[in-house]
Amino acid sequence: MSTGRKRLNKIKINSPVIILVEPQLGENIGFSARAMLNFDINNLRLVNPREDWPNKKAISTSAGAIDSRKSEINIYNTIEDATEDISYLLATTARKRDLNKPVISPVQASENLLNAQMKGVSTGIMFGGEKSGLKNSDLVKADEIINIKSDSEFSSINLAMSVMIISYQWYIQKMDFINKSNSTKTTMKQNNYATKKELNFFVSRLISLLSYRDFFNPIEKKESMINNIEAIFTRSSLTSQELRTLHGIISNLVEN
Repeated sequence: MSTGRKRLNKIKINSPVIILVEPQLGENIGFSARAMLNFDINNLRLVNPREDWPNKKAISTSAGAIDSRKSEINIYNTIEDATEDISYLLATTARKRDLNKPVISPVQASENLLNAQMKGVSTGIMFGGEKSGLKNSDLVKADEIINIKSDSEFSSINLAMSVMIISYQWYIQKMDFINKSNSTKTTMKQNNYATKKELNFFVSRLISLLSYRDFFNPIEKKESMINNIEAIFTRSSLTSQELRTLHGIISNLVEN
């Protein structure tokens, strides 16, 4: 039993970063922070929240979670800034979208998160604002999309409830994984996945060069074409070395 406890203590699984994109209500931020801390998730990032921060309504509904020393809450202007240190990014949406992205359940999402985290990969989950959720241009930045199934006649799920569902599922599967690891030797694998900052830099460079060569024609289709290009490289789970190779290919083509 003592050996099992020692192994249990050695297993460190970093929780996913929760990213709320343009949340409108302070109350939902507070409820989300409370739900996260219930299930051992403490890193909350807010992208362009509608209300000023710090927010009294958020603090009051968080039941002490926002003021907790365990919680880390930061504000960002863009998704790119909020995700630049993340390598494996998931996004949630309730609506069907015309995107060539894998759509997975909360159970599969939790398994994928744990697999990535055991390789030392930094992970995150994006949630859209209360009014319309995430836009296609937001979703395209994610590796996979989580769909929470609900009654088709009443499928509207509150933002904080969505955060709680995903947080709970991740926590349950994390604890199950740790318990099963008591009797086995578990080691962390090396992380060599590219971060979103590296990927965004490459995609921006590629789009800039394509724009210079008048690739985006007709112009009214430029946005959808850019989304498709970004989806290709996001879906590929590229390593940092692979991105450096792609940069080298582009440099060679431009010089010749």
